[in-house]
Amino acid sequence: MPRGKKANQSLYDPAAAEPQSAGPVDGGELVARVLESQNVQYLFAVNGGHTFPILAALRAHGVKLIHMRHEQACAYAADAYARTSGRPGVCSVTAGCGLTNAVTGLCAAGLAGSAVVCIAGQHPTTEDQIGSFQEAYGSEVCRTFSKFTKRVLDWSTIEVDLRQAFREATTPPQGPALLEIPTNILYESRDAAEQRRGAKVYPPGELRAAGDPAKIERMLELLQSAQRPLLAAGDGVFWSGAADELREFVELTGVPAYARRTGQGAVPEDHPLAVRGVWKKPFTGRADVVLAIGFRFWSGEKFGEPPTWSGNARYIQVDATPSRIGLHVPAEVAVVGDAKLVLRQLIDASQRLGLSWARHAESAWRQEVAEVRANYERAIDEAERKTREQVPIHPDRVCRELCGVMDRDATVVIDSFTLSGWMTQWFRARFPGQVVDAGPLAPVGHGVGMAIGAQLARPGKQVVLVTGDGGLGIGGFDIETAVRYGLPIHTLLWNNSSWGPAFEEMPLLKGRTDPFNMLENIRYDRMFSVLGCHTEHVERPGEVRAALERALGSGKASLVNVIGDKHIGHPRLGGNLLGSTQL
Repeated sequence: MPRGKKANQSLYDPAAAEPQSAGPVDGGELVARVLESQNVQYLFAVNGGHTFPILAALRAHGVKLIHMRHEQACAYAADAYARTSGRPGVCSVTAGCGLTNAVTGLCAAGLAGSAVVCIAGQHPTTEDQIGSFQEAYGSEVCRTFSKFTKRVLDWSTIEVDLRQAFREATTPPQGPALLEIPTNILYESRDAAEQRRGAKVYPPGELRAAGDPAKIERMLELLQSAQRPLLAAGDGVFWSGAADELREFVELTGVPAYARRTGQGAVPEDHPLAVRGVWKKPFTGRADVVLAIGFRFWSGEKFGEPPTWSGNARYIQVDATPSRIGLHVPAEVAVVGDAKLVLRQLIDASQRLGLSWARHAESAWRQEVAEVRANYERAIDEAERKTREQVPIHPDRVCRELCGVMDRDATVVIDSFTLSGWMTQWFRARFPGQVVDAGPLAPVGHGVGMAIGAQLARPGKQVVLVTGDGGLGIGGFDIETAVRYGLPIHTLLWNNSSWGPAFEEMPLLKGRTDPFNMLENIRYDRMFSVLGCHTEHVERPGEVRAALERALGSGKASLVNVIGDKHIGHPRLGGNLLGSTQL
């Protein structure tokens, strides 16, 4: 527990908005005080002289420094921490190159709608445009994908500006907030009583709003009259903590539910009413009423357009952000409100009105969900059995074995284009935030940083990273960070010695450019064994399961180096080169 906290004190301390006790302090002390007030446990950072005062003040305020190997990994770790804990992830980077190194990770958080606060150092304000050391302007660089960017211009606003960053990052729609503090301001020492008041940060529950009561009965009426109703749940369900209410509503009404992004697993995907993404189209494309709760119809959802989504459906949209309603689909009923509160309104109203949902429970639509699921499970089982003894190893065998041995409550981090598709077939999410991926930005190399963030957010739970040799080459050395901090992240490495599958699956490129190959069958297991990891090397399919069991049971960071078939790519590659990589 951070220094000075009482057992019954709110994680969000209302007193944090008040000036601290008088006395000369530098900007680093002020930053650390705000972090403590927001119950920040970890700061992901790479040191630099522009941020030394911040790093020097952390320990006294109960904030643990997690020192990474690359600033990109700092942002990725903060992102995953947020997307698995529901609390803001915080990182700090030095000026110039530190900030620019972090940009990809911050952009990934922006496009994924993740609550990340980044505190960056900067050159002195007195040296703008004259060639200062590590001169860059992060607030301008990050503005297009961030919710909030600001350059602190006076020592007296450090605390209020940082509190504002937390406010912006954590209120819907969640997203990254960047605060730059120039060195001439950060290093300055003055009386703490001079800090400006304002920007109180409230607990998430205090700023939630329920939906318009006049619309609740209309929503129920539309769902009751539907022959093919569908509920679509997204990030809003995760951030509002609405999984219990969602499942209760689904089980009360018998309406099938499709959930994606951090909302995936809110209705466990092995639940009879769960519609999984890999076989959603018969339902998203034919529903006659769709209730979308905290759900974005982004490119991965084909912007809500036919044939992926029904062009004839009547849409109900519930979102805490008004501008998202009606943006992609013509919402007939528009409800601005928090997912948790609106679902509770729907449940209570249904019970108060004595509504009967028996027709949905016995409908042909619900039976069709069971039939499509069974047919899909049978199809992937038959396909995997045909290739399970194949050498080099087929990705189907690897993913099926992994899903069979890891814990049901393991967090899965996806950092492989090829394996993302095969994992999608086999893995079933059972709670929101269980799957962490690259999001709409779709970079590679994010996996190790994200696995570190997830492990710190869910201590004592398995964190499994599924990555390729391309991603490992970009961000893999932060496995040393995991070893250094005793974080047992488990890495399954799909080693196909290539940045992509053979050109037989990419006729556009075959014979027209050099292959995207690497050195053959690199022994990554030997490399990371030197660092203290438990490592395994697997070349034959019969070795996969036992190697995974030993790694997961090792109690420390591990890496299983699987030599895979480079001729096999993402399962959708042949039909759609730009197919979605999200799980």
